[in-house]
Amino acid sequence: MSLLYLNMLLPLLVFYSSSLIAENTNYDRFNVYNINHYNLRINFDLERKSFNGNVEVTAEIQQTTNEFTLHASNATLTIDSVFYFQHTLNFQHKSDLLTILLTSILNPPSSIKLTIFYHGTSDFKGDFEDGGVYFSANDRVATSSEPKFARKWFPCKDVPSDKATASIAITVPDSLIAVSTGLLMKTEHKNGSVTYHWNTKYPIATYLISVAAAPYKKFSEDYKSISWKQMKINYYVFPEDSIKARTDFINTTKILSFFEQIFGEYPFIEEKFGFAEVDGEMTMENQTIPSIQQNMFTGDRQYELTLAHETAHQWFGNMITPADWKHTWLNEGFATYSEALYLEHRKGAEAYQKYINSMISMPEGTYAGSVIGQSDTAFWDSFSPRQYYKGAIVLHMLRRMLGDSVFFKCLRNYSSNSEYRYSNVRTEDFVKVCEDVYGQNLQWFFDQWIYTATDSIDRPMLEYDWTYSSENNSYQLELTIEQQNKNPVYRLPLDVSVKTLDSLQSFTILDSLTTQTFRLTVNSKPQTITIDGDNKIFKMLKKKRD
Repeated sequence: MSLLYLNMLLPLLVFYSSSLIAENTNYDRFNVYNINHYNLRINFDLERKSFNGNVEVTAEIQQTTNEFTLHASNATLTIDSVFYFQHTLNFQHKSDLLTILLTSILNPPSSIKLTIFYHGTSDFKGDFEDGGVYFSANDRVATSSEPKFARKWFPCKDVPSDKATASIAITVPDSLIAVSTGLLMKTEHKNGSVTYHWNTKYPIATYLISVAAAPYKKFSEDYKSISWKQMKINYYVFPEDSIKARTDFINTTKILSFFEQIFGEYPFIEEKFGFAEVDGEMTMENQTIPSIQQNMFTGDRQYELTLAHETAHQWFGNMITPADWKHTWLNEGFATYSEALYLEHRKGAEAYQKYINSMISMPEGTYAGSVIGQSDTAFWDSFSPRQYYKGAIVLHMLRRMLGDSVFFKCLRNYSSNSEYRYSNVRTEDFVKVCEDVYGQNLQWFFDQWIYTATDSIDRPMLEYDWTYSSENNSYQLELTIEQQNKNPVYRLPLDVSVKTLDSLQSFTILDSLTTQTFRLTVNSKPQTITIDGDNKIFKMLKKKRD
C-alpha cells in the first residue's frame, strides 16, 4: 500500500489516530486449522452494486475441534448455506465471524473441505483506510483488502500468517475484462457474461488477493529474468488513459531488473507481473498485479517511484509476509526504502540523499511511537509514517553503519532465506539475518530505532557545544553532546568534521551517554565543526546557546 506524499498523510493522522478496526480477536478459534487452498467463485452485478458467490475452503486440522471459524463481515456478507460434501451444516454468523458446526469431531492430522455460499453488498467508498468491493462509475469494480478487508467480500481466514494457494473465478458482463492474481487459465462465455479463471501456484495471504474488472484496454511486454526465464508483463488500463499509461509504464522492466539485481529473482516468475488501473484511493501491491489509482496516470512518469514501491512489495510483503500487522514496517519501510534505492540507481547518490533528507526533515513528533505496532487492530498504528518513512530511515542508517557490501548482503540473504520465502516473518527474523552477516550483536540498534515506544520523541534530541585550547603545536577541541531525551539514551555513531585554518579533519565518535565530552586533536586553530553532515543518523541537532 502506497502513501503518495509526505505532506498528504499528516492531516489524515489527526483525524484517524484513534480509529480502530473493530474485530473479535479470539485467535484460539483460528489456531485449530491452516488453510491450504481457496477456490473462490464470485459474480458481480454492477447495476445493483452487489455480488454473490461461493468459496470452497480446503484446510488442514491442527487441533481437535468440532467447529470451524472463518472471518466474514456482517456488514457486507449474508451467508446462504454451508456444505461439507453433500451435507448441509449449521452455522452462526455474528460479530464478523462465521462459526460452522461440524457433524463430528476432527483430530489432527486430517483435512476438511467446506463450501460456503453467500451474497453481499458493498459499503466501501474507495477510501485509503477502508476496503472491500468498490463499485465506481463507468462499469468498474475493484477490491481492496489490506489489512483486514478480504472478509468483506468473501469468507476467509483473514490473517497474514496463514498463506494458501487460490483459484479465483470472476463472472462479469462480457464487455468487461476481469483481472486477478496469478495466471489466467481460461475464459468462459455464456449468455452475455464471461468468467475469467485465475490461479496462483505460489502461496498468498488473503489481503493480497484482488479482483478488478473494467472495460480495460490491455497491452503487454515480455520480460526476461536474471535466470533467463520468460514472463509476461500485462497492463490493464482504462481506455481514456491508455496513451498516458504507455509512457508511465515505460520503465517497468528497468525497475524489475534493478530489484532482481539486489533482492534476487522476481518471486513470481512462473506467473506474471503487471498493473491494473482502479478508481478510488486504492493503490495496492496485490500479488503479481498491483492496483494503481487513476489519478496517477499522468503521461509524464510523475508516479514512477510509486510503481517502484509496489514492485518492491513483491519481495517484501508478498513473498515474505509479516506474521501479524505489528511488523508492517517489514513491508512498508522496505518498499519505501526501495524507492530511494531505485532513485539512487537512476539518478545518483545526490538524488538518493535528497529523498532521505525529505523524510528525516519532517517535523519533530511526526514519527512518535514505536515502529513495531502496539495493536494488531488499529489501522493507523500499523500504517502510519513510522512504518513507511521511519522504517525507511532505519534501513538508511543500517546501511551507513554496516557499509554497502554488508548491508546489501543482509538484504539478499533475507530475501533468499528458504525459511522466509513464501512464508511469514517477524522483525526478529530480519535482525537475526543482519547479525549473522555482520558478525556482531545488533539488538541495541533495533531496540532504539524499532522497538522503543515513546510518545514524546521520535528521534534523539542533541544539543552540543565546543571549545578549544592550544597545546604545543596542535589544538585540543572539546566537543560536548547532551542527549536531551533521557529515555531512551541512544547509541549514536557520529561523523564529525572540523574545519581549521588550513585543513578539514574528520573523526568518528560514539555518543552513548546523557552527556558526553569528546577530545579531538586538530593541527591548527578550529573554525567550525559539522556533526553528521551527511545525515547518516536520524536526529534533531542544535548548538547550545552562549
